Amino acid sequence: ALLRKKPKPTDADIDEAMTNICRCGTYQRIRAAVHMAAGMAKKA
Repeated sequence: ALLRKKPKPTDADIDEAMTNICRCGTYQRIRAAVHMAAGMAKKA
């Protein structure tokens, strides 16, 4: 849903979309994965 609304989300956009997720330090990896997916979607 995030990438449909914002094809190139900022870290702040990603953080806002990640509600109710464990705060155990995985946010950086999740952000990186979202940025990678955004890049793949643009090429498809």
